[in-house]
This record gives sequence, C-alpha cells and structure tokens, in this order.
Amino acid sequence: MRVTPPVRCIVKIFSVFAAAFSLAFISCAANDDSASLTIQMPGSSSSRAISSEGHLEALDNFNFSVYIRDSDNEEVEKYTNVAPGTKLTISALRAGNYKVAIRGITGGSVMLYGAADAVVQGGVENTVGIKLKEVNHDGRINFFIETLDSSSKARTEITCKNGDSYSTGIETLSEELGDSGSVYYYQLDNLFFEPGFTYTATIYIYGADGEIGDLYGTYTSSATATKDGIVFTVN
Repeated sequence: MRVTPPVRCIVKIFSVFAAAFSLAFISCAANDDSASLTIQMPGSSSSRAISSEGHLEALDNFNFSVYIRDSDNEEVEKYTNVAPGTKLTISALRAGNYKVAIRGITGGSVMLYGAADAVVQGGVENTVGIKLKEVNHDGRINFFIETLDSSSKARTEITCKNGDSYSTGIETLSEELGDSGSVYYYQLDNLFFEPGFTYTATIYIYGADGEIGDLYGTYTSSATATKDGIVFTVN
C-alpha cells in the first residue's frame, strides 16, 4: 500500500532544498568577481592617442605589447604583437586596481610608450585610454674609478623584474671633462628602459685589448628609469 507523506512534510523538504540552493547560488555569485578590461590600440589613421614632437613612422609599421600589472607592478597578463587599431579585451580579471602599459615596437625597437592606471569593476564595461609618446633612449653608465683611462673598455648585462634583459658588446669608454677631472662613461644606445622600474646592470671592465682574459673588474649598479632615460653609476 502506497503511503503519501503529509503535505507539511513535503513543504518542509522543499523549503530546505530551496534554501540550500539559494545559499549555493549566493555563494557562487559572491565569489564570481571577475571582470573585463578593454583597451583600444591606436590605428594608422588616428593621432589622438599619440603625442609626438617630431615625425612618426606610419603606425602600420608598428606592433604593440600590452602589460597588465597589479598595484605592486607584478605582471598579471601580457600580450605581444598586437596590431594597430585592435580593440583588446582582457576577460576574467579580478576586480581591482591595475597598471596598464603599452609599448609601440617597430624594427625591433621600442619607439612609443604609454601607461595609465585602470579601475576594473565587475558587472560594467571597463575601459582605459592610454596616450603613447615617443620614448627617450638616453641611457649611460658613469664610471668614477681613478685607475681607468681612455683605453678602457666595458660590456654590460642588464635585467629588470618587468622582463627586460639586455646584453651589450665590448666598447671603448667615452671621456668627458667633469668638475674633478675626466669622467668615463658607457653609452647605452637604442635600449628602452621603462619609467618607474629599477634595472640592475652587471658591468665588466676590460683593458685596452678588451679580451675576457684582460678583465679588470666586475661591478654591479642599480638605477631607476625615468621618462628622460637612465643613468647607472660605478664607483
């Protein structure tokens, strides 16, 4: 004989199930704080996103690298070889504050750079506008070592937490007259140093022959890049 449970029991069971389902839904919703961020790359016909004091090559010759970093400047996402005019949307970002940087690259060199802060919120369309400017490649290492002379040579290995890594060849030091005598320096040509980041240079100094067996000394120097370039100092 089939026994039908009382109506009150059915209602009670249904209520418990509904409450459990509701709690699970709320919990998932509370944990789902992902959001998206859209960045518009400048196009070849647009000049509004670029500030230039001189002539710029056509943007058709450029590609862009986009860096998404957290408030501690730690990399969250990175995109390379992004074409001009592309609308780049990064999804599944956690809501919060980010730093977005764009590098414009042509001929293997970074020629344009821009950065901006972005506030990313869930449930809304987040966008960030970034103005790109021509970069300053002014980098050098100043040596204040009395035993150096105009025949001394150097090479460098440079690293940074943003992923930049450079290795330069052996070159003769340049000389200029300072307040207390000659100052020798090593010019860092055509290298991009991202403003606000600290770079560490390992510098190898050689004698006139510039051979590995002629190594005079190894030095380490750190410096923070600015929009005007970077200067390392070796004492």
